[in-house]
Amino acid sequence: MTKGYLNFVLHGHLPWVLEQGTWPHGEVWLHEAAAETYCPTLSMLTDLSEKKSYTEMATIGLTPVLTEQLAHPRFKEGFVNYLEDRINASYKDKDHFNWIGDSETAKLSVRWVEFYSSVKEQFVERFNKDLTLGYRELQDRGAIEIITSGVSHGYLPLLGKEESVNAQIKGGQHIYRYRYGRDSSGIWLPELAYRPSYKWRNPVTEEEFERKGVEYYIQKNNMKYFLVDTPLLRGGEGIGTYLDRFTALQLLWQQYEKQKQDIQGENLSIYRPYIAGGSENLENKVSFLTRDDKTGILVWSGEHGFPGDGYYLEFHKKHFSSGNRYWRVTGSDVDLGEKKLYEPIKVVERLDENSAYFVKMVKENLLQYYDETSKPGSVVSPYDFELLGHWWFEGVGFLDRVINLVSEDDEISMITSKKYLETYPPKADTVVSLPEGSWGKGSFHWIWLNQDTMWVWKYIYECEEIYLQALKDFKKKHHKDFSVTKRLINQMGRELFLLSSSDWTFLISTWAARDYAEHRVSQHYESFKKLHEIFKESHENSLSEHQFQLLDKLEKEDSIAWEQDVYKWFEL
Repeated sequence: MTKGYLNFVLHGHLPWVLEQGTWPHGEVWLHEAAAETYCPTLSMLTDLSEKKSYTEMATIGLTPVLTEQLAHPRFKEGFVNYLEDRINASYKDKDHFNWIGDSETAKLSVRWVEFYSSVKEQFVERFNKDLTLGYRELQDRGAIEIITSGVSHGYLPLLGKEESVNAQIKGGQHIYRYRYGRDSSGIWLPELAYRPSYKWRNPVTEEEFERKGVEYYIQKNNMKYFLVDTPLLRGGEGIGTYLDRFTALQLLWQQYEKQKQDIQGENLSIYRPYIAGGSENLENKVSFLTRDDKTGILVWSGEHGFPGDGYYLEFHKKHFSSGNRYWRVTGSDVDLGEKKLYEPIKVVERLDENSAYFVKMVKENLLQYYDETSKPGSVVSPYDFELLGHWWFEGVGFLDRVINLVSEDDEISMITSKKYLETYPPKADTVVSLPEGSWGKGSFHWIWLNQDTMWVWKYIYECEEIYLQALKDFKKKHHKDFSVTKRLINQMGRELFLLSSSDWTFLISTWAARDYAEHRVSQHYESFKKLHEIFKESHENSLSEHQFQLLDKLEKEDSIAWEQDVYKWFEL
């Protein structure tokens, strides 16, 4: 008898990097994540589905901007080239280490050859270079659930216009339907950032107006649920995963901490779903699921969790010039120069122990909840997908073991968010009004809105205003060359989406690839403004050769949703 469920929710997301640099920032981000996370996890889940007939194994979020990149012809060819380069680099490592008499590290080089060769075979032969189709087929078999997000992962509570909030969610649903053949039941709100309905003041223009809660646009676009971090339901502090990784965030937090407001929350269980306050008057009520912080820290934290185990692969130390990693964590306080050599045999033992401990904790919490309520609850364990495999190399093996252990248990089972909500929907009297907030330390907007990022929001708010007026002009006037004008209004929409990505303000605040993020913000802003000037001229005249070349160039480089009329998503 099943007395409880484990629901892994894996949030796969990367900003648009195609045609936007290769290394150290740009397309290599996508290639690394595909090689270490997206492709190996897809292969592992497909094996479990085909060989063991497992179903409902995980809820996997593939953001629209990630989905569009994985489906793009440039990625499909570029990824094969990347894997071939990695294989060749690993062979050179093997020859080098053998030449200097380091046979142990040479053996690890062979393991990298085997790893990248396996990923290449999976990608080319098993999945025919189409990872989105592979995940879609898993969902069609009931093995997983896929959910969407905002088109470009825009930070919804801070976007200046309701049309922009709706466009992020509406476009997310549209791209999902186009790529995965159905509507998405749920949404991973970008940065888990929620905003209720209230009179909002723009932090730049100080304009005030009544805004609808995010749940209104979720319901409007035929979605049933979203997820929140623990403090938004119960109060207290967020885990603050990234605070340990970035010194710049620690300094920023010291400034913010003095003025933050504590979230009071309610003493409610995180093992059951609730109806979002503000949606109780909607025709179709919107539910939310809450992150389990007890299991969360075991996987999130490099300091307190499994990824910090001394025998796992050290992420930060790489061999020059291949970039391969040959060392283990050793200890959190051990200098990179003192890291010890990786021991694959020992890793198997650590994975077995860690996965068993994780399942033990999940089961104890679920059985306790069942004893108290006589109802099966669900432990919702949401993580950045890229954590498993990329940041924590052994994470895919951990996921594999946990799914197997839970699936073989008599009292607990794996489940997806949609399946759990269909089986155990929240009752009409379980309405909870959530506070505004996001995930991480402080549970609010400080990482994305601060003195270092205010200029970004000025750009976003300016372009939102211009674009909505341009849309009015586009609809009103009869254009001499309608197809060109339509191309312009669509590409302006794409530039606005890419400008609004939450990734840029995060990278600026953390000083991780800050120059790259600032460049991307400026680039999309300037591209938007240039397109707008051409758009205004296109009302009267034909485009010049130079203007056509610019439009062609931007359509090629910033081609998110390249097959869609994105301007239509901004209609309320």
